[in-house]
Amino acid sequence: MNYVFYIHSSTDNYKGAFKKDHIMKTLLTFMGTAILAISLLVGCGPSEEELRQQELQRQQAERDSLERVYEAQMEQMRQDSIAQARQDSIAEAESRSQIEFSETGNYAVQVQSWRSEEKANNELHQWKERGYENAFVVKFGNEDTGNVWYRVRIGRVESEEMAQNLKEKLMEDYGAESWISQLN
Repeated sequence: MNYVFYIHSSTDNYKGAFKKDHIMKTLLTFMGTAILAISLLVGCGPSEEELRQQELQRQQAERDSLERVYEAQMEQMRQDSIAQARQDSIAEAESRSQIEFSETGNYAVQVQSWRSEEKANNELHQWKERGYENAFVVKFGNEDTGNVWYRVRIGRVESEEMAQNLKEKLMEDYGAESWISQLN
């Protein structure tokens, strides 16, 4: 729909001129607005300083992220190390608690010594009831002088280290003070 305003209704020249003038003004207004909008959009972008700041912030965020990853990896390694140390400790304790008795071993652990053979045999029976089937009594001394002892010993193990493990186990489990005897 075209609206035409007549300044002077008697002349058609004014009508055409007014229409061209109006179109021209509208076109110039539109172009001016477009140029203004484009220049505002270009001017609204970040400045070089803002771009530099954004890049620095991005780099810092990346460093922070890498630092968190590194810290998480270090914590995981620490946890793994603690877990491994626990496993090693448990394995060592289990190896200590596993005593291998031997018929031909050169070591035993002496837990008691009695002048009475009957008392020694009673103690021997108690140790066997506790599960130490390798317990035995050794008669030591000189019958001619009456200086005879009946020594209650446990084991025959191959090494002094195994005898030490047995000694520690007897102390830990039964509070038994003992010593290692080397057998002939």
